[in-house]
Amino acid sequence: MDHTQWMQLGTQLHKAGQPEQSLMAFEKALAQMPDDVNTASACAALLSELGRPVAAYKILLTVQTRLLEDADGSANLAIAAEACGDLAAAGKAYHHALLLNPTHLRALNNVGLLAARNLQWPLAIGCARQCVALAPDQLAHHLHLADALCGARNFAQALTTLKTASGQFTNSAELLVRQVVVLAFLAEFEASNNLMKSLKATERDELQYFLGNTSADLPDAHQLYLGQAFEAMAVCDWAEHNQLTDVIRQLLADCKASGQARDWRGAAFHALALDLPESDITQIRRLSAPALKVGDPGTLPAFVHKPRLGDDSRIHIGWVVQSLQDERYAAALQQQLALHDATRFAIHIYPPAPQPPTHVNLLKPHVTSVAAIAHMTDAEAAGRIRLDRLDLLADMTQHTSWYRPAIYEMRVARLQITARAWHRQHAPSAFDHSLSDNWVHSDGLDSNLFEAVVRLPHSCWLAAQRNARLQAVTRQQAGMPEDRFVMCCLVSPGSLDPFSFGVWMKILRSLPDAVLWLPNYDLTTATHLAREAQSAGVNSGRLLFAANMTHEDLLACMHCADLFLDTLRINAAQGVADALRAGVPAISCSGNSMSSRWGGSILRSAGMADCVFDTAPDYMAKALRLGRQPDAMTALRERLQASQSSAPFFDAAARVKDVEMAWSQMVRRSNAGFKPAAFDVAECSPMNRVVP
Repeated sequence: MDHTQWMQLGTQLHKAGQPEQSLMAFEKALAQMPDDVNTASACAALLSELGRPVAAYKILLTVQTRLLEDADGSANLAIAAEACGDLAAAGKAYHHALLLNPTHLRALNNVGLLAARNLQWPLAIGCARQCVALAPDQLAHHLHLADALCGARNFAQALTTLKTASGQFTNSAELLVRQVVVLAFLAEFEASNNLMKSLKATERDELQYFLGNTSADLPDAHQLYLGQAFEAMAVCDWAEHNQLTDVIRQLLADCKASGQARDWRGAAFHALALDLPESDITQIRRLSAPALKVGDPGTLPAFVHKPRLGDDSRIHIGWVVQSLQDERYAAALQQQLALHDATRFAIHIYPPAPQPPTHVNLLKPHVTSVAAIAHMTDAEAAGRIRLDRLDLLADMTQHTSWYRPAIYEMRVARLQITARAWHRQHAPSAFDHSLSDNWVHSDGLDSNLFEAVVRLPHSCWLAAQRNARLQAVTRQQAGMPEDRFVMCCLVSPGSLDPFSFGVWMKILRSLPDAVLWLPNYDLTTATHLAREAQSAGVNSGRLLFAANMTHEDLLACMHCADLFLDTLRINAAQGVADALRAGVPAISCSGNSMSSRWGGSILRSAGMADCVFDTAPDYMAKALRLGRQPDAMTALRERLQASQSSAPFFDAAARVKDVEMAWSQMVRRSNAGFKPAAFDVAECSPMNRVVP
């Protein structure tokens, strides 16, 4: 058979529903004419259909020069490259297709989708608008435009787009469910909820799919609004901050009036960055509690503490930790575990997600067991943890996506504590104790309300973190100007609030030669911060963003900075600790929430109590004095360097002993039959006595 006959046979076999046999025929044809673009494209199409994108891409690369002669061929090559994850090559091929034909529909559409994936919203919107203009009868283009507008947070335009398209595509469930969501994003709660109630069963399924929601219940309009608002905060988009605050206040009032419970795990953290008092945030947690108790105990019996068998007299401690996917967190955990006394304490780790074996192996030499619980139901996880017969379980995940409160409601250990909380005031919970210190709870506030507070003698933020290898880095290498006063802050964008940033901008306006060095934030976050700086009267060029580098290199670069500025509402606790270990002085301003007092706790225990302030004006005044008086800045840096050999914060081993002392006291009291009560570790009696 000749080339033409093999191609005809392949086409017939494909129409007959025999793709494997069709591919064989096309491959015979390609063997006879390996440079034929149509034959190579036919083979590639069949390979893609059969789930072999790499093989398809390789075949197209053999005729790449011919494919790039026209827009269709270039687009086909780009699609194959994209399917194999070669996005750089895909982008070049799409761009080439548009150079050949600026109105090539497939290339325009896919360039827009790639731009949306990379959060390049202006490009995504522009491409989608062109596609709608070129092919207004294709629903997908209208959907892509609405989605891109939502990505850019242009919700009003997105709603207009959806309503216009609905007049043309009258029975589109995809358009309808997007209107439900966008109305919620616009805080039009009644309209959104009413439209949601009118959805048919198939349309409700479409909404579940669009939201990626796996639960049986659909979120209401308020939940949709809060979700997108919190996502905006995570990239420092503060345009809705005031409206969000008002919505939360109104929801609090409605919930208190109706007694309705809400799962507000996200609000319990993000509300800390809003202009809300601690009492309101406590109410959020209080009203969330009933909704969070969703675990199904099934056949799990009531908890009964069972003494450990054998001659193991150690105290068994369980830690439910955050994900170990982050190497920095896993390494920091490993360093802390290595400091614990393995002869007195047996530690069990319960990570909430599948973990990299290398990170788990870091911990294994220092623990009794590591048992992942991500794949388990709440009841299964509770049953697994009970098998270890723990004396005490410490939760280290509160108010993160890994927090699973239903497990603790089933009671998995005789004592359950929060090892690290965001609040000083506590709502009712299944925890017996909360660890703090005598600065975070300097007045003993709520020390016996629900969770009895145990105050460590120094900072409750342990210094047992991975030590940076501080190599000799120049300011030029760090991307910092040689002749400027360089202030810095290492904090996740979700913990950076507009009040703190506004204070920093006032400092920059008063110090015209100063700059602010920040982490390597993504483009979206950096763009939002640049916009906020310009609005505050500060040239955005005075915000310097670090290059993409390892954490050790980041700390080595930070060593070149003059002063670390702590955030005011949610302290950059780990950032403060890293700065002090890198020899960079820091200033902090303590508020009322636990999250706003960690920085002060760290600085005081590091011998830098004079760098902790009660008000934002005092915090600003200190920064201005140091920026204007180089000698004072040098003296402060030298004092910090001297304190690293003697201040309590830097003695990680001693701080771990403080925690062990707290554990021992809690367990001894429980063994003696005493109920949980607040106490100060510094005032504990000798180890052989039990104090009520």
